[in-house]
Amino acid sequence: MNAADSPPPRVNPAGSVTIRCREDGPLVVEMPSDAKTLGLVLRVTDHLGREFPLPDHKPSVALCRCGHSADKPFCDGTHRDCGFKGA
Repeated sequence: MNAADSPPPRVNPAGSVTIRCREDGPLVVEMPSDAKTLGLVLRVTDHLGREFPLPDHKPSVALCRCGHSADKPFCDGTHRDCGFKGA
């Protein structure tokens, strides 16, 4: 497929939360810059609904995909050492 055949870039509406799948790495959840103004809050919970504390100073959070993080559900970089592959 050449550039002329590719679809136009996606334009996300204001306030969109983006989940970016990093090659051979975590899922990165990115909040919009105007999240507080829009009243958007990110919550990560376990299977019982208990909330994990999130850092207030970061606009994104990385979630483990390899299953080897010592800080699950968050990524601690272990995917680099365990040989995780995932597009």
